[in-house]
Amino acid sequence: MTITSIQQQLATPEGFAKAVTPKRTIYGVAVTSLVLSAIGVGMNLFQLGSASDWQWSLMFRYFFDAGAIEFTGSRSGRSEIWRFLYVYGPLVLLPLGIILLVVHFATRDKAGAGLYESYRQRGWIGRQLLPGLKVKNGNSEVAIAFISHPSVPDAEFEAAAQHYAGHLGTLDKKATKAAASAALKQKVLAGVSAAALAPGVPPAILAAPAQGDGAYVIVVPPDAAGKGSLQVLPIKA
Repeated sequence: MTITSIQQQLATPEGFAKAVTPKRTIYGVAVTSLVLSAIGVGMNLFQLGSASDWQWSLMFRYFFDAGAIEFTGSRSGRSEIWRFLYVYGPLVLLPLGIILLVVHFATRDKAGAGLYESYRQRGWIGRQLLPGLKVKNGNSEVAIAFISHPSVPDAEFEAAAQHYAGHLGTLDKKATKAAASAALKQKVLAGVSAAALAPGVPPAILAAPAQGDGAYVIVVPPDAAGKGSLQVLPIKA
């Protein structure tokens, strides 16, 4: 893909919708709720099955009874708390997940149209280059990319990314960890100016989590009033 071909693809709402999917927290919460519900139901069935020698009539009879199994030993209190969550948690999480999924699919087109308009008004297509910085996000590691801005010439953008990559290459393990920690303090996971990580870099260049394997991404900054958050999204081929 080239910027010209991408621009042509994103020129219409239909082409934009095929190439770019808005990130929506509501969908993530819905999926998480459904997954936790499934885990709860599975654990409840496993505990009841183990206690009843897999007598399904008893399992269904006591499925919603948190006190059906008596725990003994030093961990009995903790086990009873988890048992309570396994039994009653899905009663809340399953309907919640379904409702949120319905809301997500019912408003998906509107969200996509809103993103398209925001892109047309203030967004741009940026190149992403990975200088080698990785930061922790929970238990996972996230690669950070430098993302270009139309105001910065390609040669200057590439030189900035290469210079920072070279700097990271000179660091030992302790210093690399310190650089990653400093980037997290600058809120790099939400997207920041790359100048916050590497002084001297043109402020228009962004540093944000890498998006997919493609060379280009969509960047939509907050509006002039500061409403909304920075969005960096992958472009589907």
